[in-house]
Parts: sequence; structure tokens; C-alpha cells
Amino acid sequence: MWIRGLMTLGLFGLVCLAVAAQDPKLPANVVPATFRAYLVTDGRFPPVKMDGSESPDPRNRQGKIHCLVCENGLAPVVAIFVRSDLDTLNPGGGLAKLLKGLNALIPKYRSDKLASFVMFLRLQGGTKVVVVKTKLADGTESETKIEQDLEYPDDENREAYVKKIQAFANALNTPNIPFGLAAEKSKALTAWDVKETDEITVAFYHRLRIVGQPWRFAKDADLTDAKIAEILKTVQSTLTRE
Repeated sequence: MWIRGLMTLGLFGLVCLAVAAQDPKLPANVVPATFRAYLVTDGRFPPVKMDGSESPDPRNRQGKIHCLVCENGLAPVVAIFVRSDLDTLNPGGGLAKLLKGLNALIPKYRSDKLASFVMFLRLQGGTKVVVVKTKLADGTESETKIEQDLEYPDDENREAYVKKIQAFANALNTPNIPFGLAAEKSKALTAWDVKETDEITVAFYHRLRIVGQPWRFAKDADLTDAKIAEILKTVQSTLTRE
């Protein structure tokens, strides 16, 4: 089982490379980029029981930086990006209702591999320069400077955000949906066209093609019951047409 898990992770990497190397001439609705983030919660993979003991499932990347776009590959996915202050969210709000609806929908479409994830965009945005050293054939080293987006380890307030996300996740109890933490500004967000003026952006994609147009909400209250029903109906109608 461990070997199968490692092989699966290898396939995730291949999908990452395929998405990241997209030709700009491809159709506009193609998923625009991968998305690395710190996984705060992920209840999809319980421990594996072997010989009377439990071991972590190798697919469980909770507590690590991971790309869920890569992991899900060609499967249908509802990606949710949230800029809201976590102190303003509550279990009865629009985001919470959408996540509960998706959590209930995912098992019904297990054979279609329906998935979802929510990314809280709270970490410090910006870039950093990383020096990559390469050892040459003659024994000397070559240095290359690469500009990268800031990530989880670069923000001193990261643990405070993690605790708030964990509390929100525990209140909702939506184990089928991983909760991630990412920077408020990054190249990946620019590629996904997640606007700074919207607190919540919802994109549904399948086979790495975005279905229709993303839903954008200036605030959590704008994610009404009618809009939630529209999102869930779009997901269901897309999968039942196949």
C-alpha cells in the first residue's frame, strides 16, 4: 500500500508539470496554474490499519505544503478561494453553507472522483529570491537565483491563522474538503484571476477546464442560498450529462 501511495504521488507530480508548462495559446478556460498551499486540515484519508496497528495514510498531506490541483488531476473540482477575515466567518454563513453542501455532494459522486478544496488567503504576499546551487562536473558549484512566491514558513503569524482555520473546520465538520492556507498575493492567484476586491471566489473545473465562469462574491453575505443552489446544480448537471 505504501508503494502504491508513492506511485500515486509521482503521478500528481506529472500532472503538476503538465499544468505548469501550459502553452499560452491553449483555450482560455484551461486551468491556469498549479496551487501550492499549506494543508491545515484534511479528513479524507484516515490512518491505515495494518497488523493491529495504525499508520498514517501516505496520501494524507495535512501539515505539509501540497498542491491539490496536481493531486486531483483530471477529476471534477470545486476550488474556493477565501480572503475573508476568519473572525467574521460563522457556521451559519454563506461559505459555511456552501462547504456543507459540497461535503454532502462529494460522496454521491464518488465514482466521478468529485473533489473540492478551500484556500484561505491570509499569509503575507510577495516574493523572495532563492539561491539554487548546482555541482558541476569539474567539482565547482554554480549558483542560480530564482524568484519565488512567499509561502507558509515565511509568515510569522502563520500559527495564529492555522488555529482559526482549525476552529472553523471543526465547527463545520466537512471532512471531505481539505482546508488550506496560502498567501494573499501570489503569481498563482494572479493566474487564477482571484481578485483582491472579492472575499470569496468559486471556480468549478473538470478535466482541467473551468466550467462556465467563476462565481465572485464581494462578501460572505453575498453567497446566498440561491447562489449556493446554483453552484451545486452546475456541478451535478455537469456530471450527470456525461
